[in-house]
Amino acid sequence: MNKKTMPFIVILSAALLLGIFTGDKFVKLFVPKSIPTDLAATLLERAKPLSDFQLLDHNNQPIGLAQLKSKWTFMFFGYTHCPDVCPLAMRVMQQVWKQLGYLEKPDNNVQMYFVSVDPDRDTPELLKQYATHYNPNFIGVTGKSDQIDVLTGQLGILYGFGDPDEKGDYHVNHSGQIVLIDPQGNMRGVFSPPHEPQSISRDFLKIREYVE
Repeated sequence: MNKKTMPFIVILSAALLLGIFTGDKFVKLFVPKSIPTDLAATLLERAKPLSDFQLLDHNNQPIGLAQLKSKWTFMFFGYTHCPDVCPLAMRVMQQVWKQLGYLEKPDNNVQMYFVSVDPDRDTPELLKQYATHYNPNFIGVTGKSDQIDVLTGQLGILYGFGDPDEKGDYHVNHSGQIVLIDPQGNMRGVFSPPHEPQSISRDFLKIREYVE
C-alpha cells in the first residue's frame, strides 16, 4: 500500500465509524426530510419570504417583520365587530393553545396575531380587550390601511367593506384563512375553514418538525 494513501484511508475510516456511532444524527445530515402528506393544512414546500410592513399591536408597540423573526406566528385577519367568522376562528385558536399546552405553560416561540382590517373602528384598546378575551397572550394588531394592505397582499388575504346602514355600522367581508409564518419570517402554511382545533394542532406540529 502506498504510504501517501494511508492518511486518507485512516480519515475515511474514522468518518465512517463516526457515522455509524452517531446513528440518527448522521442520517439526519444526509437524508432529506419527507414532506408531510397527510395534512389538512396547505404547506408551502418553498417558503415565501415576506417583505417588511409597519403596524402596531394593542399596546401601541411596532409590529413588523422583525417581530415575526425567531417565532412561529399564527395570523388571522378580521375585525372586532365581526358577528360570526372571527369569534369562531378565535375560539378555535383558543382551543389550539389549550391542546398544545400553551395555556398552562406559554411557549415563547409561538404567537397568535389577530390583525384587524378595520382600523377606523378597532382602536388598540378595543383590540386588546378583544384578543385577550380569548387568551391573555393573543395579540391584537392593526395600523394604517396601506400598511395592512402591504401584509394582506403578500399573504393572499382579501377584504372589502360593505355599505354603512342608517347607524353608520357596516360589515367587512374578509378571508377566513389562518396563516402560519415560520421563525425566519416566511409564509409556510395556510389553514382554511372550516377550522378544527385538533387538526390545526396536529398539522402545526408536523410542519414545525419538517421545517426545523
